[in-house]
Amino acid sequence: MFRVALQLLRFRGLLATLTARELKARYRGSVLGFLWSLANPLLLLAVYSFVFGVLFKPARGQGIGDGPYALFVVSGLFPWVWLSTSTLEGSMSLIANSGLIRKAVFPAEILPLVVVLSNLVHLLLALPVILGALVVNRMLGGVGGGAVSVLFLPLVLLLQLPLVAGLAVGTSALTVHFKDVRDLLANLFTLLFFLTPILYHLDFFGGAFAPMRWAVRLNPFTPFTQAYQDVLFFGRIPEPFLWGQMLLVSLVFWSLGAALFDRLRETLAEAA
Repeated sequence: MFRVALQLLRFRGLLATLTARELKARYRGSVLGFLWSLANPLLLLAVYSFVFGVLFKPARGQGIGDGPYALFVVSGLFPWVWLSTSTLEGSMSLIANSGLIRKAVFPAEILPLVVVLSNLVHLLLALPVILGALVVNRMLGGVGGGAVSVLFLPLVLLLQLPLVAGLAVGTSALTVHFKDVRDLLANLFTLLFFLTPILYHLDFFGGAFAPMRWAVRLNPFTPFTQAYQDVLFFGRIPEPFLWGQMLLVSLVFWSLGAALFDRLRETLAEAA
């Protein structure tokens, strides 16, 4: 765990350079450039808002009050896209750069972190859109994030970063040896998406659906989604217990991912 962290700290200049190169290469020759990073999340938002906000409105309404459903969804959707995309792309980062990791002096753990940080930049570019929509909605008399609660947004992002990094680092090493890992992850994230309270509030699960509430609560990504909804949509500071949950989950995922990478480090160049 500490070896991977020290390597990232030691080669932080190289990490920044490769991240900048990745961002430039992704949109080189594109007219809209970084705006494409918003296209997929906004398309998902439009689809989910119509299906669950219009067609199934009576079924999902508990918990969010009279606030715009689209803003409720987007508060948790964009961070989820960062998490899932970084993990899926990060899992293939070592295979895609097999020539680099065969060089004895190259720190392989940097490659999945490049993916994580480049996708974090996309999230940061999307946040002003979310915040702007919340401000406009608040001015029109609706609910929205308060100025004080939004100040805690960087802390939530900072707590989620080790979680995403641990997933990307661990799965990247595992995928080198087992090529099916990425397909398994894609299917797992599809299931976890609907077990994460992005499209609904936890208060939805009552009566006959009460047992499902525990399944959603035990999802390690649930505390982060709730925290984003608190600071952005509801305009309140997350409870101390929620901060503790996020810290614990992040430390566990980073520790497991870094330990797995360290264990497989010596065989990465041969297997890639």
